[in-house]
Amino acid sequence: MTVIKWLDKNLEYVCLAGLLIIMTILSFVNVIMRYCFHSALSWSDEVCCYCLALSAFLCLPCSIRSRSAIAVDTVVTMLPESVKKGLSYVCNILMILFLAVCVKGGIEIAAKAAQVQQKSPALRIEVSYLYYFMTFCFVLSILRCVQIIVMDAKNIKEGEN
Repeated sequence: MTVIKWLDKNLEYVCLAGLLIIMTILSFVNVIMRYCFHSALSWSDEVCCYCLALSAFLCLPCSIRSRSAIAVDTVVTMLPESVKKGLSYVCNILMILFLAVCVKGGIEIAAKAAQVQQKSPALRIEVSYLYYFMTFCFVLSILRCVQIIVMDAKNIKEGEN
């Protein structure tokens, strides 16, 4: 059970760290190749670009889980605690509905890319895999929103679960 708890708290962070390590190493190697050996890697820029895009989508469930998503809460801070809690539920439910639309769109885009067998320019990998990963991040975000709703309903603070 401790592995599941560890994954619950660190899954996104580990994946983001891995993507950052890949981007850093590939960029460093490409700079060395370009300036020392006058021959750059043709595919490293594409990998770095995809890692950056995937990390952006992976930041969404991470920010939801850590409750650090961007929010305008000037008026909310002046409201009574019970209204704040109710408003939090409404916002999380609206977020789940929005993310469900994103999941539907992501599945459609990935299916179309798979149908035409769209491939990336340098690596020649199917672009549908990237779209499926994006959709997975939306699904993970929905799970994180549900998790936040359950934690709020049970009055569980971040360190207690």
